[in-house]
Amino acid sequence: MSLIMKKKLVLVITLALCVGTLGWEKYSAFAMSTETNMPKENTITLFENTTLLSDNGTTIGILAPQTVTILNTSQRRVGHGEGYLVPIYQISTWVGKAWIMPFNAALGEQVPSQANLELFGVEPIYFDPGLTKPTWIQLAPQTVKIKSKWGDRYLIETQNGDRWIAPRYESLYGMEEVRREVQLQNETKLLRSPSGLETGAALSPQKVKVNEVWRDWYRTESWLGPVWFKLPEMDTAVGQSRFNDNHVSGRIRHMMGINLLKEELRLHADFIRDPLVVYCSSG
Repeated sequence: MSLIMKKKLVLVITLALCVGTLGWEKYSAFAMSTETNMPKENTITLFENTTLLSDNGTTIGILAPQTVTILNTSQRRVGHGEGYLVPIYQISTWVGKAWIMPFNAALGEQVPSQANLELFGVEPIYFDPGLTKPTWIQLAPQTVKIKSKWGDRYLIETQNGDRWIAPRYESLYGMEEVRREVQLQNETKLLRSPSGLETGAALSPQKVKVNEVWRDWYRTESWLGPVWFKLPEMDTAVGQSRFNDNHVSGRIRHMMGINLLKEELRLHADFIRDPLVVYCSSG
């Protein structure tokens, strides 16, 4: 075989490999998982026009904003390279069964709520749960009252009436306002928020006044401004019985009881079952 023929053959093979690779990347970018699951929620509300997809990912129509019944759920890989998985939903339409991959939708229905929501960033508020009608007003970091919850969207009370918000930054749903003293038995780190942004400061063993509780996190005012801390397990079990019992979480109360029982009976911890395993009520 001549040198020219060899070069042509190498070029053809190289082009074939490139085309095959590009085709595979295109396919993998829209590859659907072969596994389908029954949905946890029966319905999904579409807030904007949504594309209808066939099983192989081709567009077969457009669906206007509405609430539809979910038949099955799966995942589709999107993006370049390995990409990432996003949920998709199979529904019944005028063209038969089709898949949707909505970018503005909410599962289920609104759920009434009377909880608090702690905002850590500046957040815009909207007139509608679809976040398509902006008020052009933004809320500074603060605590707001929730009236209903719809996935990660919340209907909240504002000075201008009820508005919708979908926090883009960290937020704490179910935060509880309290007035309480906590006894720290050990040095305790201070964080800007429960997400883990540390201040580099810590509190020595002392009594600390807290004004908010979220799960097993506490907020207090300090020389750094509002900060959060989490009690070590030793501190949650020792010397906290003088707290207002109505505000102490069920998990902490249970751990207090378990540890007091261990101390009183002088039993080794191995003979007491894990508190998280035996605990079955939120108190």
